[in-house]
Amino acid sequence: MNDVWKNFWEQYAGAEAANEDELYLKVGKIANSAPVSRDVVQKLVDDVAEKLELTDSDTLLEMCCGNGLITHPLSEKVKKIYAFDFTESLIASALQHRAGTNIEYVTGNAKEDFTRIFAEPLPVVKKFLIHDSTAYFLPEDVEKMIEKIKTVSEDFMFYLTHIPNNANKWLFYNTPERKEKYEASVQSGDIFLGGIGRWWEKSEFTAIAEKYHLHLEIFDSSNEYAYRMSILLSSRPS
Repeated sequence: MNDVWKNFWEQYAGAEAANEDELYLKVGKIANSAPVSRDVVQKLVDDVAEKLELTDSDTLLEMCCGNGLITHPLSEKVKKIYAFDFTESLIASALQHRAGTNIEYVTGNAKEDFTRIFAEPLPVVKKFLIHDSTAYFLPEDVEKMIEKIKTVSEDFMFYLTHIPNNANKWLFYNTPERKEKYEASVQSGDIFLGGIGRWWEKSEFTAIAEKYHLHLEIFDSSNEYAYRMSILLSSRPS
């Protein structure tokens, strides 16, 4: 499944971003065909910082970082960020437009051993992030991510944000036209669903947390993103 998404994003992202607005467009951060506001992005950054309890002594590993849209502002809150994405043009844009002295960007795949893709062996990392990309993976993929994380640190927090919430999908498909298009896509076996990806059940994260004896917190989104949710998995006791 991940390979077909790699092809999708290579085609969607296209060439490197030429300006600030294109950074937003090439990772799908749009509303009404225009880039979302800078305030929206800042709220995403603040949410990650709060949930992961980021401090200036932390090292963060970000999976599926895209072109570094939130990576760069997050770098101002931590000591170091290791970030990767499987789309080469997005990493090239990140290096050009979102570089930082404490950010290391590389091309890599979250389904593979991402702990070995950086220039040097990873130090102890306790904070992990996958923003707005969990919909491109299956539950078994997330389980493998956790297994790789545990090779780096048994004591960790893993924040998965902006996940399509199957219980609230009709808040997104909220017109007869949208619903009809969705149902046609499902019947045809189209996994992309216009780029939104897989709709997750909360019970799937409950099962993952139980399997790995992790503490689980589920955060329902609101307003225009009420059809999404975010998940915090940690090694903290319940």
